[in-house]
Amino acid sequence: MFGYIIAGQLPNTNFERVSETEFLSNLTVTSSALHIVVFVTEPFPEGYGGAIYFNWPNPEPTWQYLGYISNNKPSAIFKASQLKSGENGANGLGRMFGVSAGGNQPQLGISALKLAEIEQLTAANDSSALTVSSNVQFVQTMLDNLYNYLSSFAVTQQQMTASSEHWVKVSAVNQWYERFKTRMTNNPNFWKK
Repeated sequence: MFGYIIAGQLPNTNFERVSETEFLSNLTVTSSALHIVVFVTEPFPEGYGGAIYFNWPNPEPTWQYLGYISNNKPSAIFKASQLKSGENGANGLGRMFGVSAGGNQPQLGISALKLAEIEQLTAANDSSALTVSSNVQFVQTMLDNLYNYLSSFAVTQQQMTASSEHWVKVSAVNQWYERFKTRMTNNPNFWKK
């Protein structure tokens, strides 16, 4: 029903069913950077999704909620490097997925829940789901910053002096800015073409 890929490794679909709604897989981690792609291999029942949790080996379980997958969001990428260090143990969710001790391997757990329940969960502060909306937000912020920076150098035609510098009309920058924002809104992945 689920699969995952750790950066630099082959896809893995080996999950142990530990209860009616909980699935667990031990991870083999060979790098200090931990990027995990989690994906659906079979559709969820209508109105359900999978809450994704990460547990790093510690004396006590330190399950951290990373995010979710669903029929409308069949895959997600997580950067869990900071979670790997075990620094968030105090914020962990404790015993889950039938695990009473932290064990000696990192683990990935998926809990099938109603989407309304998943929406109430909050991802661990140090994990980051790399989503289209976060990319759009980054690009929007970058564009705003670039536009504001360039606009701060705007001068009128009378203020221009003879020099070897090239000048660009602020209206041309504004036109490009508006077109780029529209393209990002219509297709956040247009730049990949």
